[in-house]
Amino acid sequence: MRALIVEHAEHEGAGIVGAELVVGGVALDVRRMWAGDPLPASAGYDLVLVLGGPMSAGDDAAHPHLAAEAALLAESSRAGRLTVGICLGAQLLARALGARVVRGPAPEIGLYPITLTDAGKGAPLLDGLDGATLFHWHSDTFDLPVGAVRLASSARYANQAFRAGARTFGVQFHPECDRAMRVDWAERGLDELRAAGVDPRSLAGDDVSDAVAAHGRRFARALLQLVGVRE
Repeated sequence: MRALIVEHAEHEGAGIVGAELVVGGVALDVRRMWAGDPLPASAGYDLVLVLGGPMSAGDDAAHPHLAAEAALLAESSRAGRLTVGICLGAQLLARALGARVVRGPAPEIGLYPITLTDAGKGAPLLDGLDGATLFHWHSDTFDLPVGAVRLASSARYANQAFRAGARTFGVQFHPECDRAMRVDWAERGLDELRAAGVDPRSLAGDDVSDAVAAHGRRFARALLQLVGVRE
């Protein structure tokens, strides 16, 4: 099994999700767009996973690779490959499928719960995550692509997760982030946190860190099941 992992920033890797995929026997081909790595076609991969990043999904002028990523996601989805976008990746996926990506009502940064829709409760990828507290860091949102199904919402953002077809998924939250990643992001993003009125210490979340990590591992194991790995 092979997974294509697309990174947009050096400090925004696949984290918990990537580690669980490797344990499950999936070989990771990591393409670092922040370092100028070439973007391959999706053929030959069992999973295409596009991660988050600090830019907006339509910022092609400053980041020309975004248009190519959107095309890759569209092609992978059409081919029926397991295609997943996380945060910026979800926004790029929405763009790839013809939906608008716009500024959200307010930044959503921190540890907040999500609520699954009826469709989300039946989606194996989100199994066990109804009401789960997860890590968020985004200011943009998107319309649902035509034919897509909303799977989850939060108090601030209606579209937290969606499914398009049988094997294409976008999630706004960050299942890949463990406590160390959250602390690192807080240190790097102090100005953004202050502007949003968020206490950087709240991202450490000692009281919920074990649960947040467990949710990330659950998400990754669901990916393994969807990609065809049997435990």
